[in-house]
Amino acid sequence: MLSTITPVALSDLPRLQLKGLSGTSPQQINPTSDSVTMRKLHDLPDDILITILSACDIETIFALRLSCTNLCAVFNTYIRTIAPLVARNTFPDCNTLLTPPESGYSIEWLRRLVPEQLASIVLDKDKLRRYPYIHSGFPYGIPSESICSEAKHWRERITSGWRILQSFYLISQSVYAKSEDELKRPNAIRRVSNGMRSSRLWQAMACPYPGCTEHGMRHVFDGKGRRSSNSSYSDKQDEVMADVQRRESIILEKRLALLERLSDHDLLNYVYVWRLLYWTFRPYRKPHTSAPTANLPNAAQLNWSPIITDISNGCSWLNWFVLSVGAAPFLHQWSLTPSPSPPTSASSTTSPQTHTLRDLIWAAYTTRTSHRIEVEREYICKFEFALRKRCLTPERLKRLEAEILRGRSIRTISLDCIPWVYEQHPLISRPPADFPWYEAGKWVWLDGEWYLQSVPGAGWAQPGMLRLSLKRVGCGEEEEEGMEGMAGEDGDGDGEKEGVGFAKKGPLRNVAYLVYLGVEDAERVWLKGGEDASEFAF
Repeated sequence: MLSTITPVALSDLPRLQLKGLSGTSPQQINPTSDSVTMRKLHDLPDDILITILSACDIETIFALRLSCTNLCAVFNTYIRTIAPLVARNTFPDCNTLLTPPESGYSIEWLRRLVPEQLASIVLDKDKLRRYPYIHSGFPYGIPSESICSEAKHWRERITSGWRILQSFYLISQSVYAKSEDELKRPNAIRRVSNGMRSSRLWQAMACPYPGCTEHGMRHVFDGKGRRSSNSSYSDKQDEVMADVQRRESIILEKRLALLERLSDHDLLNYVYVWRLLYWTFRPYRKPHTSAPTANLPNAAQLNWSPIITDISNGCSWLNWFVLSVGAAPFLHQWSLTPSPSPPTSASSTTSPQTHTLRDLIWAAYTTRTSHRIEVEREYICKFEFALRKRCLTPERLKRLEAEILRGRSIRTISLDCIPWVYEQHPLISRPPADFPWYEAGKWVWLDGEWYLQSVPGAGWAQPGMLRLSLKRVGCGEEEEEGMEGMAGEDGDGDGEKEGVGFAKKGPLRNVAYLVYLGVEDAERVWLKGGEDASEFAF
């Protein structure tokens, strides 16, 4: 039966190259026999192909449709049967996401599921911020399975924002996919220009980036790495940087052109995505894990706090990185079906998938010079400034233009300058009516074994008060304390203990949401000393 088929990933497809027909004798499928009949995947009967396609995930289906006209035809013909099973394989237990569409199942419906799932995840996991609403008694976030009208509204807005983000990524992908010959200027002009710009004096005087450690006056009389009479490492680096600047200039031009065609409503949706992603990155390692010691890249030793903070101003290298890789790495790390790969070390209990984004960021940052990082920051800063300027309220826009007329050089716009009804400052007191997706007095699952009780009007700003609303439902004494005064009952079959008032962990229980970029210790989940009790970290 189709319901018992194990989902098939793209890497498993070679195993589906079947030998022989069903019912053939062992002699007929003997590899040493001359009578072996090789059956390719697309040559199989439709009923078998339907079974195979129904066991795939969305990524595999999209790849198969482009690989063979026969497979594409079978999928399109039987899409009403295949699509819901493929969606269920990719996003198991996501009942709200997989609500049958009124217009019927289609390839467009499958495509929409990806940004819709990303929107559902970032809104649900927004509860893991460093601070809840400390004067309101509720955490941030919207549960992924909430069906209230407000929850649906914000999911639609964030879904649109992910689509816009992916559009900006596709521009970068197309430009970097072009060969150098398609972008270079005439060779004679390029040689003259590069010859002048590669001199140490020019680089020291012309480099405009304070954060660049590669150039500067201190390197003018530095004998290391001087240019030789023939092609040198410095010349190659200059070629690389010239190519990067050309590509980034083209990308900026194309993105600004796309910006003109988008509505202010769409741009606000994109900004809302960044307001959520800002809290995804953490400058420390995952709590309760040991620090990696072997083969650490240089990027792991950085102080990531200011780099993450710059996301809010649109001038962080992480802003550039996200638009250069798109949504695919997020979808991979936030997969609901974690990879069965073994842990990265004997002392680790997490799979490599848990740190997919971290490893990509470390690898990309380590291979770049400080000058290239500053160049990429410059171009993304120009783009984000132009985009966020469109999102300002008329009053703020008038103030910005007035400051520019006075001669001030303003290059960045903070996310805080763009108001959002959903997201308010944690010190602002909000009524329970602003949280229709949470039930007053109910325990909200945060992460791991930790639950937070929503208490309208709770004064969590006072030392020790937030600690009273946190419970750890695990084993031993802590579990007994968390279940005290409640009639315990079994969970949803995953070994989770759910009590009356405790929310189920839901379909996102295995999602490795946070991106831990540092290797230093994190603060404890709550501070037992009572100081800064309104702050907790995961």
